[in-house]
Amino acid sequence: MGPSGGTGAGVNEDGTLVPPGGRGGFGGGAGRGGQNPNQPPPPPNPDKSGIWRSDDAGKTWKLLSNTMDRPMYYSQIRVDPTNAEIAYQGGAPFFKTVDGGKTWRPVGGVAHSDHHAIWIDPRNGSHLIIGNDGGIDVTYDQAETWEYVNTLPVGQFYKVSFDMRKPYYVCGGLQDNGSWCGPSGVRSGNGVLNSDWYRVGGGDGFYTAQDPNDWSIVYSESQDGATNRLDLKAGRTTSIRPRGPQAGGRAGAPFPGAENIDPELLAQFGFGPGSANGNVVPTPAPNTFFRFYWNTPFALSPFNPSVIYLGGDRLFRSNDRGTTWTASADLTKTIGRNDRPIMGVAGDKPMASKHDGAASYSNIVTLAESPASSGVVWVGTNDGNLQVSRDGGKTWKNVADKVPGVPKETHVSRVTPSGFDAGTCYVTFDGHRTDDMKPYLFVTHDFGETWRSLANGLPEGGLNVISEDPVNRDLLFLGSEYALYVSLDAGKSWKPFMAGLPTVRIDDIVIHPREHDVIVGTHGRSIWIADDISPLEQLVDVTPNADAYLFDVRSGTSWINDIQKQILVGGAKNFRGQNPATGTAINYWLKSAASEVKITISDLGGKEFRTIDGTKNVGLNRVQWDLRGNPPPRGSGPGATGATGAPAATGAPATPPAPVPQSGRAAQAPPPVQSEGAQPPVGQGGFGRGRGGFAGPAAAPGTYVVKLMVNGKEVAQKTVVVDADSLQ
Repeated sequence: MGPSGGTGAGVNEDGTLVPPGGRGGFGGGAGRGGQNPNQPPPPPNPDKSGIWRSDDAGKTWKLLSNTMDRPMYYSQIRVDPTNAEIAYQGGAPFFKTVDGGKTWRPVGGVAHSDHHAIWIDPRNGSHLIIGNDGGIDVTYDQAETWEYVNTLPVGQFYKVSFDMRKPYYVCGGLQDNGSWCGPSGVRSGNGVLNSDWYRVGGGDGFYTAQDPNDWSIVYSESQDGATNRLDLKAGRTTSIRPRGPQAGGRAGAPFPGAENIDPELLAQFGFGPGSANGNVVPTPAPNTFFRFYWNTPFALSPFNPSVIYLGGDRLFRSNDRGTTWTASADLTKTIGRNDRPIMGVAGDKPMASKHDGAASYSNIVTLAESPASSGVVWVGTNDGNLQVSRDGGKTWKNVADKVPGVPKETHVSRVTPSGFDAGTCYVTFDGHRTDDMKPYLFVTHDFGETWRSLANGLPEGGLNVISEDPVNRDLLFLGSEYALYVSLDAGKSWKPFMAGLPTVRIDDIVIHPREHDVIVGTHGRSIWIADDISPLEQLVDVTPNADAYLFDVRSGTSWINDIQKQILVGGAKNFRGQNPATGTAINYWLKSAASEVKITISDLGGKEFRTIDGTKNVGLNRVQWDLRGNPPPRGSGPGATGATGAPAATGAPATPPAPVPQSGRAAQAPPPVQSEGAQPPVGQGGFGRGRGGFAGPAAAPGTYVVKLMVNGKEVAQKTVVVDADSLQ
């Protein structure tokens, strides 16, 4: 079919490669814009990609047009089953023909670009559904107007991060949808709406980070190393992409027409004004360009958030939030893109769409600084290097050959240094690019000199991420192409951690250190949050002979009802993410099933404030205190009173089931946790304050005593703090 068009990422229209730092053309035969309707179409060129038509079931073909877009990538043509002269084709724009394919025009009014899937109603050619990088759109008038379906939880997040606000905000980068930030919960019964999210980056969104000391400082990254620092309070976006002398932003020189575009918008896509000497010190040789991976990794130092590490072909370090950088030597194998075969064809031989979408090869693809020791830094590359530095990146040692059983040049998917000692690091490899589906997972305790496999019992499938709990070093979480796993014994064994979580690729796992929430970025089902894993963190405290154990109780917040969030959300075509359950979870362990469990909450003077009937199951149990006292007494009949003269309270599940496009909650608590009680409707519960009914008085901010009673006997007590809220 001829060479495909480039992507602007290192490929020209004729299939030749652009030197590192340059930008490829957009190509695609006659181009993305289609033909001018006021001019007759030029004759199709048989030497270029094109649209062909057969009217005899494929026996003969006729070339009609060169108007198309990256056929290797989109390659979708659909003919109206009620009219053979009307057809549609995918592409960055969506194309339509009404003259049997001779001329094509881009279709406007669609919410997003990059169209991959097309369905035409077989009985009604005016009804189409198209799928693109932004979701799906529906038309009922043959593509004249479109309805965007805004309720599907199908986001593809490469990386997620969080800040330390209350409630905290989650940020992440989406495939071809930029980078976004949104709240983990809102002070409203509406739940988290799409309008609660704001965009912090353009292009394809990848890595994000938030300054833990200043939530208004946010970092985002797009393809080819286009990294930006945002000041949300000042409304300013600054490109911080490392660049050599005379390199203007992302590609070296400004592209034609850039002078007419808002500089703030250009900065979101990585284009900056540059400077005569670039921003790397010492100044590299003139016209020095750096190689960056498609989703370039960067990380803030756990010891100083003004220190940033960023990976290209070398490791860059900044001490001033990305204003200037120092650079290591090249840490990769420096393998050229044409030096390795692609699907059995030698890399230096002609092939359709060579390197389409790939800007370069031999890049750092994962990096991290040890939370246990400043200056211990790990990086992994897509050509199989695994490097460690113990002096902040000044000197390096490649320990890849010390990892047993991993084929050379296997992609290093994640490095995760331990937060408990400097010499420990976990690493995952992903060999699917060479048809190697084995799970590769290892740990070292001596800075990479020796490694031990932790993949025992894991099924085949690439591994993408491993995360260590910040409280319990034996508690690990692992993300694969198909599932999320948990280990309670430092990786000796693994169990699926999938209760309520869809079967989906897991690309990132982070744990909020204050809230003890697990935040998971998926490639297909958006962001999920499992609230409060503190009982899993504290399982090491449960003694084998204990009949019952009450875990420490996470503080709860007496949320203010934010009147400014009380907007009308009508109909069923608005997405409404799930708020966290109201109040705080009370978790306890039972060695054997109990006949009765009661939980009492009292003030420090011993005055009882609330009694809750608890679940009675073997193992972990969870009930939810909504930060209210016992309801007022009421008469007999439906909802008869309990032992305290009030209806017996039950614990609502701590993690509701609503899947959400950009922030959500796992369908239920972790697998071993048992809970009971009615589930609030989607978007309700959480931070909103209900009215009416028989709710008890709200708990005043302060400290309360929680007592666990099993079979009439008090077995444990803990304190819980109710925090005051503020809208300031």
